[in-house]
Amino acid sequence: MTIRNPLADPEFLPTLQIIAALFGLGFLLVLFFARKDLRAGLRGELGQRFYSWTLIAAIFLIATFVRGPVAAVILLLFLLRIAYEYVTVIGVERPYAVYLYGLVFITYFAAEFWPEYFFTLPAASILLLTLLPILTGRVENLYQQLSYAGRGYLYLIWSTAHLILLKDLVQSNALIVMIGAAIALSDVMQYTIGKLFGRHIISPNVNPRKAWEGLFGDVIGAFIVIALFNFAFPPAITLAQKLVLALLLGVGSAWGDLLSSLVKRVADVKDWGSILPGHGGVLDRANSMVVALPLAYYYLHFILTGN
Repeated sequence: MTIRNPLADPEFLPTLQIIAALFGLGFLLVLFFARKDLRAGLRGELGQRFYSWTLIAAIFLIATFVRGPVAAVILLLFLLRIAYEYVTVIGVERPYAVYLYGLVFITYFAAEFWPEYFFTLPAASILLLTLLPILTGRVENLYQQLSYAGRGYLYLIWSTAHLILLKDLVQSNALIVMIGAAIALSDVMQYTIGKLFGRHIISPNVNPRKAWEGLFGDVIGAFIVIALFNFAFPPAITLAQKLVLALLLGVGSAWGDLLSSLVKRVADVKDWGSILPGHGGVLDRANSMVVALPLAYYYLHFILTGN
């Protein structure tokens, strides 16, 4: 794990230019919605979201292009943070919370250094989970806590750690940024189109603001980013395969968002936290990744390796 100079990567400057252009368009979007009161708009939800996205993008670019210990620390802190938000909101008891935090490190090192064992982790995590009530003797709310911890691991940690596998699969920093940017712009376009044209709600009891029209925005957002990053794709990937990838990233982003809304609705909370202005918790943004990342990994693995 060595630290790299981003400027030595020929994909860095084109990637930076694309991200800067997307943020320029994002700022115009903020101005559009805030045209009646610019100051209020910049201080409002959309303006705060723009500031938070700027910070997220900067951290993601650093982790992707610098790599090494810097990327490891950023990713571990990210996984620990979303695990903390889940534990806090859902009400996971301490022994099971410690179990989840411990699995963050196990999952990271398995994906980074022993990827051949990564796919055994779901089964291994269930076996490890059964040791908690045996060793602690705590059987109160047993099935509930087992469910919270087991689902939390698969839902958050294991699924998100596919990002590490994607890094090794595609061997391109620009493609990693592309996947992250596609998920992010899917979220932004869903919000924008849903706000402007949303009429038909997908699941009112889960999230009364997520419309079918917004789902179209999810796919369009992913397609725009894939088109912009066309230079980073291997020549073997066809246009049809890129379109399928855009569909998977867009639908996966919406699916993950709705899944998060479902969990929050059951927990009777609006946000996973308050650390990100305009968004809520880190998990309120990472929720779009939990389905999209595995879908992207297995699809790209299939078309790049043939199995």
